[in-house]
Amino acid sequence: MLDHARKWEPAPDWSTAVLNGKHLSVRNVDLPDQALVSGDLAAFGHLTGMDENGVGAFGHVKGLPYTVRLARDRLLVVGGLPSAIHDGWNEAGFAVTAIGGADRVIELSGAGVMDLVSQATTVDPALASASASIGFAAVPALAYHYGPASDLRLHVERGLAVSIWTWLQTVLSEEEDHDH
Repeated sequence: MLDHARKWEPAPDWSTAVLNGKHLSVRNVDLPDQALVSGDLAAFGHLTGMDENGVGAFGHVKGLPYTVRLARDRLLVVGGLPSAIHDGWNEAGFAVTAIGGADRVIELSGAGVMDLVSQATTVDPALASASASIGFAAVPALAYHYGPASDLRLHVERGLAVSIWTWLQTVLSEEEDHDH
């Protein structure tokens, strides 16, 4: 029987995975609770005091909790929900689904982040976008800046994270080869 798994790059040990380039560092980030909110986002914002709009592509958030816009009627909440909000349908007109670790979160930091972004996507990071959803290295991802240093966070479905990681390794090694 053919072993098709040998065709694919193995997943790194995410707990220690780090990539370093000349002007860029990449690491895995384990985030606290994450949940999808679908439906009446204004009602969700009113009940929770959280941002009903969420940050869009290349927007900026600080601290926890925060919201990221996925679509017209959908948010990702990072960092936990108030105890009064429960999974499932909420009578105010929205549904909540805990997603736990469904996404791998990759954080890029350093002066070379925007140069890398220009290679990874056709989206202009200078133009505002309501949704944080982009294609990054041909993989669907959410992209936004986080923290005082404005590190770039990418949320990628766990099954696709190795693809992004391998792409990042390749780009950083090519950058290193050009410098020598």
